[in-house]
Amino acid sequence: MSSWKDLYSEVKKRKMEALNKKDVVEAVEKHGKILAIEGRYEKPKKVVDHMYAAKHETIKPTEIMKYNLGDFDVVLIGCPGDQIPSSALPRVSEYVSLKGGWLITTDWAIKHIVEVIFPGFIRWNGAKTADAVVSCQILEQNHPFLEGVISEIQQDKWQKGVSKNAKNAEFKWWLETRSFPIQVLNPEVKVLIVSWEIKQKWGEAPVFCYFDYGKTGGRVIHMISHTHLQKGGVKGKYASALILTNILDEKISQKIGISKKPAPGYVSNWEQDQPSQQHQWAQMPQNDQYLIPSNANSALTGTTQIVEVNLNDNNFSFANKCEYCGYDFGDYTGKIYKCQSCGTQYHQNCLNMQINEGICKKCGKILLW
Repeated sequence: MSSWKDLYSEVKKRKMEALNKKDVVEAVEKHGKILAIEGRYEKPKKVVDHMYAAKHETIKPTEIMKYNLGDFDVVLIGCPGDQIPSSALPRVSEYVSLKGGWLITTDWAIKHIVEVIFPGFIRWNGAKTADAVVSCQILEQNHPFLEGVISEIQQDKWQKGVSKNAKNAEFKWWLETRSFPIQVLNPEVKVLIVSWEIKQKWGEAPVFCYFDYGKTGGRVIHMISHTHLQKGGVKGKYASALILTNILDEKISQKIGISKKPAPGYVSNWEQDQPSQQHQWAQMPQNDQYLIPSNANSALTGTTQIVEVNLNDNNFSFANKCEYCGYDFGDYTGKIYKCQSCGTQYHQNCLNMQINEGICKKCGKILLW
């Protein structure tokens, strides 16, 4: 294919003719709205302009305050996201948590956007990749974000030049120099695509993941590298285009109540005989200190009050670490809480996660509001 326009035209055609999604595509063309915010290293206009949607717009980071994010179903923030004004970050948080918006972030935005606004779910593991093209493996082939991906990339036309030793359901993903590997901190994070090459070389396998946020259907979706994957090969670009359009498909399907059925036989039986440990591992890495309650004594049955931290208190420092995620409070704009009993401090969202355990991560007492 000679251009992104051709590629996205092919995606639309295949969805309507082969994947039984004609009604979904037409609904997205009528109702779907996506806003992309470019980054210094991410040029989403290359792809977003060719998505089938009622509205697709790409803006500069400094223009974000001019837009009502709630007018869009999906907002994409491109790598690195550090040029977005700090005054706009609460609006991004509200878009997801209060308005039920879906946010897509790429590569370095994990540090500048996700960790700052939505701490405690995923983070950069501190390593930086080389400029490399790596093989990717799909973990949840039945997930709506991956609908049709396996059956499509197994077509003969995408297999040219593929090694005989490679599984035909694998595809290549381009890591630019110093891409940020994704570390999962919370078992609620859903990991859909991994790369064991990234795991072996840079410590973490996730390539594409998401988590739900807030009580109105909000969702944060993150991928390593960028949406335009210039070096990923046509097969990788096609898979990326399917995934990106699938996200908007699913959002609109949920929004207007489309009940869709996959095309007969669209799901591959690739590796169905394999054990499921890989998926469990990807969502809950073993030996990850952030997924294991800390040295809480199970014999402790006392209670403790949750208290909001006074940021003007002389005993408080933004250099303090959140007990749940291990990050300090330096770039954090939300509320900070502490255990009244032992003084352990938490980001607001991290505390919400810890409350699921029922006890303070440090002293083990039952947390009460």
